[in-house]
Amino acid sequence: MPRLDQSEAAKARQANLFLVATGTLSTAHLPFWLNWLSANRPHYRVKVGLTDAAEHFVSASALAAITGAPVVHNTWEKDGRLEPVHTRIAADYDGIIVFPASVAFLSGLASGAGTSPFFLAALGTCAPVVIAPSFPPGVANNPIITEVLARLDTVPNFHLVKTQKGVSRSTGADTEVTAPLWDVIGTLEAATTVAPNKETPTAPANA
Repeated sequence: MPRLDQSEAAKARQANLFLVATGTLSTAHLPFWLNWLSANRPHYRVKVGLTDAAEHFVSASALAAITGAPVVHNTWEKDGRLEPVHTRIAADYDGIIVFPASVAFLSGLASGAGTSPFFLAALGTCAPVVIAPSFPPGVANNPIITEVLARLDTVPNFHLVKTQKGVSRSTGADTEVTAPLWDVIGTLEAATTVAPNKETPTAPANA
């Protein structure tokens, strides 16, 4: 797995990222990780998208305050109108991060589901899509899920980040938990070229 570059040159990089959070308990830690990202990649602009299930685990208001950008919801409807949310995400960002990726999201993406903007954006973009799964106990070894991961791994611009050993909050059993965000960013940067910021460093900009 690519290691995160911690040099000063790396901290000067800039990129425009779309981060999808899904319905897992790990999503509750997203404010911590976004603060970590702003300290280590201060010139990365991040917009967060929340699936319906993710909204049970984290506050959209908190994420908007941290990133300086409104959260995107997984719907085409906005103010009573339909918007081409998926095409904008696919075209406007240097990379898409799914962090964490639930079993439901992984399965829908692997099936080519076009049922939501986030699925279609990931399927339609040419930019790297970095996926950090999160699994309940026993699920990662189920043959259905190993097939799902294998199928995702065949997509040239999809990059799966290996889970880590952890403990389930609900049962205390061993399980496969989401990798830390530095592994995700290291994978993203290895998959694409992000330019150094040649301007005078300023406070983090978010869009």
